[in-house]
Amino acid sequence: MSENLKHNSKNENKSFPKKKLAIICAVVAVVAAIVAIVGVVIVNNSSKEISKPTEKQIIKDLNSLPTITKVKAGNRELEFEVTKADVSREKISDDKETYSFRAAVVRENKTYSIAAVDYEVVYKLSEKQYKLNSASTSVEDFELTAIAGADKSNAEKRVKRVYGDVKFAAQDTDLEKGIDRISFKLSGDEYDGTVAAVYRMNSKKGWVFRRLDASKLGFKKGVTHKENGLYTNSAVKNVLFLGVDGYEGAGRSDVMMLVSIDNNTGKIKLTSFMRDNWFNIPGYGTDKLNAAFAYGGAELTVKTISQTFGVKIDNYAQVDFTTFRNIINALGGVDVDITADEAGYVNWQLRKNGQSGYGLLKDSGGVQHLNGHQALWFCRDRGGNGFSGDDFMRTGRQRRVVQSIAKSFRNLTPGKLLKLIYTVKKDNVNTDLSKSDLVWYAKNSSKLLSYKFMERCVPQDGEWQAGWSDGGAWIIDLNDFEGLKSDIQKMIYEDLK
Repeated sequence: MSENLKHNSKNENKSFPKKKLAIICAVVAVVAAIVAIVGVVIVNNSSKEISKPTEKQIIKDLNSLPTITKVKAGNRELEFEVTKADVSREKISDDKETYSFRAAVVRENKTYSIAAVDYEVVYKLSEKQYKLNSASTSVEDFELTAIAGADKSNAEKRVKRVYGDVKFAAQDTDLEKGIDRISFKLSGDEYDGTVAAVYRMNSKKGWVFRRLDASKLGFKKGVTHKENGLYTNSAVKNVLFLGVDGYEGAGRSDVMMLVSIDNNTGKIKLTSFMRDNWFNIPGYGTDKLNAAFAYGGAELTVKTISQTFGVKIDNYAQVDFTTFRNIINALGGVDVDITADEAGYVNWQLRKNGQSGYGLLKDSGGVQHLNGHQALWFCRDRGGNGFSGDDFMRTGRQRRVVQSIAKSFRNLTPGKLLKLIYTVKKDNVNTDLSKSDLVWYAKNSSKLLSYKFMERCVPQDGEWQAGWSDGGAWIIDLNDFEGLKSDIQKMIYEDLK
C-alpha cells in the first residue's frame, strides 16, 4: 500500500507542472496579443496625421458659400458652382492646426462661366477634423463668358407680350460672336412666319435682350375688294397725315399725305396731295382741297380724298407746327440730305424769326442732322427771297423727312416707340387711332420699318395744267382725272388689274 502511494505521488508530481505550464503559456499568449494590439494602435496613433482637406472637399466647401456661388450681374443674381480647381497647399503659420490653401477655380452654371483666381481657403482643426473657417478672393472685376445660349423661357415671355401665343421654332447661338437668336412661330389669323428675340453677350450682365426681329414675319395676304363703293384690303392700311399751317391745331391743312402700308408687298407708299387740287368737297361743292379742312376738319378731308379716289382711308393723324417739332426732337433729330439752297432757306427763316439759337445749318448742304425747328422750316420751304422752290418741291421735301423719320424709328425698341407714340398723342395730336391701333403699330414697327418706300405726288408732271376758278383763284386743273384715279388705286392696291 505504501508503495502505491509512493507511485501515485510521483505521478502527480510529474503531471502537475505540465498542466500549469500550459495554462501559464495560454495566459501569456493572450497578454502578449493584447499588448501587441495596443502597441500597434499606439504606434499608429502616434504616427498618423489627421487627414487634410482634399481638392474635392475644398470644391465642395466653396460651393457651400453664398459669396462664391452667387454673382450680381446687371439687375440679376446668377448662381454658380465651382466645377474645377487647381489647388496648391501651404501652411500659413507653424500652428499645425491651421492650414490655408490657394486655389484657382472655374465657376459655371448652365449658361455662363467665370474664371476666378487666388482664392484663399482657410481651415482649422475642430473635433479632430479640419473644417472650413473662411474663404476670400482677390478677384473683384469678374467677367462672364457664355457657354450656352440665352434663356429660352425669357425670350418666349418677351415675344408673347407683343404677339400673343407663339411656339418655339429654333435657337441659333453664336458664342464666338456673342449673339443669340431665339425664334418663335406665330399662330393666329394675322401673321405668317417667325419672330426672333435677339440677345447679345455682355461680360458684366450676361445675355442682354436687344430687340425683336420680325424680318421673317409676314402678314397673311389680303385681297382687294369693294366695301360701300371704296376699295379696301385687310393687308393694306391707309393713314392720312395732315399738317396744319399754324400752332395749336389752327390753320389750313397744307400737308396732306396718305401713308399706305402694304403688308402684301412689303412696301410703304407715300402719296402727297397738292393743296390747290380742284376737287368736289362733300356738302360744299368744288373747291381747293385744303378748304375741306377749313369746312370740316380732318374728318371731312378724309372723306373728300377717300371718295374722290375710291379708296378706303382707315385712320388719320393731324399735327400742327408744335407737335411736328416735338416729334423730331423726341427722336433726337433726323438726318436729311439737303442742297445748299435748302440750307440757305432754313438759315434765313431761323434768323428772320429769331430762332438762330436753335442752331444753323452748314451752308454747303449735304447730309445734315436736323432738329425740330430746322426740320419744320425745311418742310415749309417752297422758295422765296431768292431761294428756289414751289409747292411741288415742298411736298417732295416733306416725303424726304417722313422717310428720314422712319429711319430714325428703326433704331427704337417697340417699348420706346410705344412710349413716343403715347407722348405725341398727348401733345395736341388729333387722331382717330385707338390705343389698340397704336399698340399694333408699335409691336410691328421692326417689321413695318423694314419695308421699301414708294412715293408720288398728286398730280405730278404731265398730269395737270394751271387753271383758274370762277372766283379767280389759281388752281390745279387735272388733264385726265379718271386715268389718275386708276393709277392711284393700282399703286395702293397692286392686285388690281
